Amino acid sequence: MRIDSLTNMGWGIGRVTLDTSRMNDNSNGAKEDENDETEPDERLWVVMVPHVVVGELVKVRVFRNQRQYSEADLLEVLEPSPHRVEPKCSLAGTCGGCQYQHMSIEAQRNWKTKHVEEVLQQQKIEGYKTAEALNVFPTMGTDETFHYRSKITPHYNAPREIGEDEFQLEGIGFQQSSNRNIVDVPECPIATEAINAKYKSVRDELYLKAEQGLLNQKKKKKRRGSHGGALGATLLFRHADDDAMTGEPVVVTDHNQYMTTTVKDLKFRYLAGNFFQNNNFVLPLMVDSVLEAASKPTFSGEVPTHLIDCYCGSGLFALSAASKFDLCVGIEVNNKAVAEATANAELNGITNCQFVAASAEAIFTSPPSLEVEGHKDKEVKDFPREKTVVVLDPPRKGCSEEFLEQLYEYGPQRIVYMSCGPATQARDAKGIVEVGGYEIVSTQPFDLFPQTKHIECLMIFEKKRQ
Repeated sequence: MRIDSLTNMGWGIGRVTLDTSRMNDNSNGAKEDENDETEPDERLWVVMVPHVVVGELVKVRVFRNQRQYSEADLLEVLEPSPHRVEPKCSLAGTCGGCQYQHMSIEAQRNWKTKHVEEVLQQQKIEGYKTAEALNVFPTMGTDETFHYRSKITPHYNAPREIGEDEFQLEGIGFQQSSNRNIVDVPECPIATEAINAKYKSVRDELYLKAEQGLLNQKKKKKRRGSHGGALGATLLFRHADDDAMTGEPVVVTDHNQYMTTTVKDLKFRYLAGNFFQNNNFVLPLMVDSVLEAASKPTFSGEVPTHLIDCYCGSGLFALSAASKFDLCVGIEVNNKAVAEATANAELNGITNCQFVAASAEAIFTSPPSLEVEGHKDKEVKDFPREKTVVVLDPPRKGCSEEFLEQLYEYGPQRIVYMSCGPATQARDAKGIVEVGGYEIVSTQPFDLFPQTKHIECLMIFEKKRQ
């Protein structure tokens, strides 16, 4: 079959003609569609297959039938795309960590741009039904397309008993692309060199312990990030700033250990187990784009003076923007992250930021009284709306209806929305435009994780001109 497009999971989509007369017994798990407009004895059936490039002619074998489509394994590429490249990793296609290593980086980024356009167009947002109207810029990235990832979380299962007092660890790595089995991954080409060095030493230690029977005790599953337990574990490797004394790379393996990452001359200290972006090459581009979007004059020529950073984490955007605003307030549900953000403000000598532990849904209904010098006893809901920017960086599930309703009621002049889930961002964008009364100014995808399906996307919204 010929590959027509890609899904947001990185699988190729092809269509084959089926003889519907052979489907009456439902032997392949499919049903005839009463509303199908093709000839009565045939229909086009969707088949999805990984590790392909759009335009390729491929031979596949179906391994699972769903109600509306089938899933298949790739057997052979009969007509390869000019965008097909040889993967750097021998496990590409087996390991589920990367979906796009077989594609040139240009093709990867083109498809990420197209995916953002498609999910936005699927929402049929009033006034923005064409790709041109959505103003989606080409996906932005850097030349560091391997050895960029500053965090990995490989897994292993409990050692298998192979004889009396003999045990074997069957693999340490990531889930397979087609199931949940563990693929043994000796090194990861998208992780930093420092992480791979540390990972190798930990792997050697774990394999030795398994052989000695030290990982086979019948214990309860250890806490996340531990190195043992009969049920296996998830490991953590996170690349921090180099050691100030020796200049050597620092890789943290304990979720409860503090680490420091420098972004554009600001230092961010946080627990290794807490959220922080994992590509220190692309991250400065994202921060620059957020700051530029947040601080530029509004449609009416006003210069924004107040910034509200929702889902602020350790304070990345609020602290980075502090020099451009009179006052920044960060809201975060994680108490530890709020403590980190507050400490990071002190660490960087920033005095016009305050961070509050609260859900994003409570930011306008139960606003905190500020304690920032010169702004004491003011409340977030009373910020001047015509000069206020709200920055959103929610989890993949997007913003809740409760939060969006409050956001619309408050009505800041500008919304700067960073997302790791373009589909949920597109869903929220429809409400922001049609209910909230905003215009889409621009849409900028980022290639934060080259070789993978993942996309970060920045959308800018401005209150509609009266």
